[in-house]
Parts: sequence; C-alpha cells; structure tokens
Amino acid sequence: VLEELATQYAVDGVELDFAAPPSGSSFSLKPDDVRKHTPTMTEFIRSASDMVRGRPGETGVVGVRVYPTEELNSKAGLDVRTWLNEGLVDFVVPLVYAFDVVDANMPITWLVDAAHESDVSVYGMLQPYRREKERNYNREYATSAMMRAAAANFWGAGVDGLYTWSLRWPLGDVERGILTEMSDSDATKEGDKHYFLRRCHDLIADHDYGAFLPLQIPSTETGRRYEIPFVIADDTHDHHACSVHLKIGVNNLVSADALDVLLNGCSLSGETLRRTSFRSQLPYGGQWLEFDLESIRPRKGLNVLGVVLNGRPAGLVGSVTIEEVEICVQYTAS
Repeated sequence: VLEELATQYAVDGVELDFAAPPSGSSFSLKPDDVRKHTPTMTEFIRSASDMVRGRPGETGVVGVRVYPTEELNSKAGLDVRTWLNEGLVDFVVPLVYAFDVVDANMPITWLVDAAHESDVSVYGMLQPYRREKERNYNREYATSAMMRAAAANFWGAGVDGLYTWSLRWPLGDVERGILTEMSDSDATKEGDKHYFLRRCHDLIADHDYGAFLPLQIPSTETGRRYEIPFVIADDTHDHHACSVHLKIGVNNLVSADALDVLLNGCSLSGETLRRTSFRSQLPYGGQWLEFDLESIRPRKGLNVLGVVLNGRPAGLVGSVTIEEVEICVQYTAS
C-alpha cells in the first residue's frame, strides 16, 4: 500500500499513524509481543523510509503520528527515540485521539529535544474540541482563544509547526481565523487566550498520559495542599495584559467550606472572587470560583495551583472535587 501510494501518485510523501489505538484502531502488537517485536516495528519504519525516500524521481517525506510520552510509545512497541536517532523520519506529530480535546499542556518536551537533535521536525496537534460528548451530550468546539492558547504553548515548547483537523464544517470566519493564526507564531502572542486543563478518561486509561483533573479532596484530608501544575505562554505582568481570570469548577462545594486557593505559593484570599453555580441543571451541586487576578498573577512558563480544604461545616460529609481549571488572559477590554 505504501509503495503504491508513494510511487504511483504525485504525493510529497507519506504519514504513518501509530497513535490511532485504542480510540481509532487496534494496537499493532499484543501486550505479550511488545518486547519481542518492538525491533520488528523499527525495521518496518526502516523499510518504509528507504522505499519512500529512495523512490524513482524526487525523494519522498516520511512522517509519523505517535503518542506524546516516551512511556506510551514504548508500551505500544514504538521505539521512537531510535527512529529519531537513525533519522528514519522527517517529522513527528504527538497526540492521543481519545475525545479529540485540545491540550495546551501536552508533555512533549522530551520529543522536541530528541527530534531536534536529529534535525527532525515536530508539529503540535490542535485537537478541535473543548469538551467531549460523554460529559455534555454534544461536543463543544474549542474557541479561537482556546486554540490560540494551545498554539502559543506549543510554539513555546519549540515545535516547528502546527496541525489541526475536524474543525466545524463548513469553515466560517472563526475557523479561517484559526488556520490563519496557525501559520504565524507571532500572531498568537498578544491575542486573548483561554487555557484549560485536560481530564483523565477512564475509557482509555490503559493508554493515556496523565492529567491532574478531576482532583478529589476527601473531607478527611483537611489541611493538605494539593497541587496542579500548568504552563502558560503569556507574560501576564506585562502592562499589555488587561485582565487575567482564574476559574475553578468545584463539585460538591458550598460557600461555608473553608477552601484556600494559592497560585505559586501565594494565597488568593485578597483577590476579587465571584461564585456562580457550577452546573445550571444542579444549582446546589457545586460552584465556579472566578478570581480576578490583580496582585497575584501567573508567570510565563510553569505555574502551580494549590488547593487546601481546611474544613467543612459540621454534618456535611463527602469530598469536594476540582473538575475544571481555566485561565483567561485578555488583551482587549471587554
């Protein structure tokens, strides 16, 4: 199939998708065969690379879609580091299909570093959705500000370009704007951004990379600080950033709960806080905590959100759960 595609059609190259399992296809190897046949998979890449690059006429390009972490790739029998060291591919695209939710904090630093040592390009994947249908019946498309935030973080991680797919069809002004900004790393720097953190998914837990949400805090764990790291690409202390908002969706939270929120070790108790219902269908099921960050703002790069449950009202049992964390950076007055 690859030989026919690469030699009988006027294509620039081929792209091999090894990241489709478990959401899009079955795994190439059974778990018991991974150790024995990881070299077999590498030999297949060598053969495909030789064939595509050595085809008659102009040499072809070879790309691969792989998992974001080295651990997940090894678990599937994909020795990506050897592929890069031997220069068998020209570009890599890290992703997990799952629910196709865009992740601005995808852990790809190791891949960028390893690829660039071998002069191989890395493309960040901008998945199309904000929320999977399993949680909201209908999938929500990511907004321009969400895509811009993920793109900015990917550029900050050192990628060579960006990928996307399955945008709302037919393409409208929003989608065309997203595609236009993808082509220019400078275009993402001072646009409004909406960062949000991804969640763990039980349906693909065997082959997904880690996430810090949802975070359950038992009422018996009062006084313990839970930490959630995240990265943003903006210098929010720059005077051009008009406003910064932190939104935390907490399930089973009541106003009388003693919940302390910290950003990089500093309490946000002095910042303006608004509380709204977390779910419109369940007005007493939890709360959105929205902080207007004036004195304490996230820094460019790595940040740590801290949450401490210091106590619950007498007779109120059960845990509180951090379901959502969002950071909105606005450069234009609303």
